[in-house]
Amino acid sequence: MPPRSKDRIIARGQRIVDMVVEAMDKMLPEVPDKPLEQQSDAELFAGNFRRSLLFSRRVLDRPDDWDNVEFMKTKREVALAVQGQAVRLRVAELRPPGDDSVVSRMMQKIAAIRRGEKVIEIDPGEVSE
Repeated sequence: MPPRSKDRIIARGQRIVDMVVEAMDKMLPEVPDKPLEQQSDAELFAGNFRRSLLFSRRVLDRPDDWDNVEFMKTKREVALAVQGQAVRLRVAELRPPGDDSVVSRMMQKIAAIRRGEKVIEIDPGEVSE
């Protein structure tokens, strides 16, 4: 593994990419050895996602070249994008699951019906024949 960058933002991006790649290796299914046309959407997504993670890792692992301003800008953008995605993933993990599913709404209506409450208000004037 190449040495970490001296720039703290890029170094942090390198660490996050390493952690994300390791976690995704465990979660993502293996990319099948079949033609792209025969792969399912999930298989295509897993392959594309893996390649994008590995690309980010390769960009961040390249040695810093402070004379190449464009490359360093690109490297910094990749590092910040990776950090942003890591934050989004972490927030999604910490967020309690929403209770706004179709099943939960249906169960609430069933419970209201059992209690004898009106669930749907129908105004006789709104009914057209």
